[in-house]
Amino acid sequence: MAEEWFERSFREDYVLVYQHRDDTSADREIANLLDRLPIKRTGRVLDLCCGSGRHSRALARRGYEVVGVDLSHVLLQLAQEKNEFPHLHFYQHDMRHIPFQDEFDIVVNLFTSFGYFSTDQENAQVVHNMAKALKAGGELVIDYLNPAHVKANLVAKSKKETAGLLIEEERWLAGGFVRKRIEVREGEQSEPRVYQEQVRLFTEIEMIAMLENAGFVNIQTFGDYQFQAYQDEQSPRMIFYAQKA
Repeated sequence: MAEEWFERSFREDYVLVYQHRDDTSADREIANLLDRLPIKRTGRVLDLCCGSGRHSRALARRGYEVVGVDLSHVLLQLAQEKNEFPHLHFYQHDMRHIPFQDEFDIVVNLFTSFGYFSTDQENAQVVHNMAKALKAGGELVIDYLNPAHVKANLVAKSKKETAGLLIEEERWLAGGFVRKRIEVREGEQSEPRVYQEQVRLFTEIEMIAMLENAGFVNIQTFGDYQFQAYQDEQSPRMIFYAQKA
C-alpha cells in the first residue's frame, strides 16, 4: 500500500522546516488558551497529534495529566527525549483509530493537525474519536486554519536556509485542499528530499456541522490565539471550543 503523505512528511526534516514552532511559542499559546477559555484547570488531557510534544509539555508544566498521541515515530522519539514529567506519556496511534473511551476531561488538537485525509468521512471519524475519548461534559479545542485567510494570503513560493539546509516551499489550492510541496537540499547541487502536505479546507459551517454530528454542544469559534471573535476574511485561524453533551 502506498505511503500516505503524512507518514513520509513528519520525520527529521519536518522539525527543521517548522523549527520556528518551538516550546516558547507553544507555552504562550497554551497560556492564552487557558487564560481566555473556560477550560478546567485540572484533569486528564489528550493532545491528539502531539508531534514532538511542545503543547503536551506546556500542559504538563501546568499540572495536567497529559497523554500525547501521534503517528510519527520520529516526532514521538523527540517528545520522549524531552519529557521530564512523570504525568506525561506518549503513544503512537493513527488519529483515525485511537483506543480511548470516556477517559479525558479535555482533548486538544493544535497547529493545524486536522483535515489531513483524502475523504471527508475519515476527517469526520477523527471528530467522532475526539468525542468518544472525552468524558461527558469534556472539552475540545481544535486549532485549525481559516480557509478564507489561506486563499487570500497564499504565498505561492518561498525559500529559506536553516541548519545548512536550503528549504524551498511551493503552495497551491486544488480540489478543496491547500497543498504544499517542500524540497530540502543539503546544498545547491545536492539531490532534494521532497515532501508533500495537504490539508482539507473546511469552512466554519462545515466544521460546526461535523462537531454537532459527533455530539458536541456550546460550540464557539475564535480567530486567533488572542481569542478574538472569528471573522471570515481577516482571522488567521479558526479555533473551535466545544463541549461533549
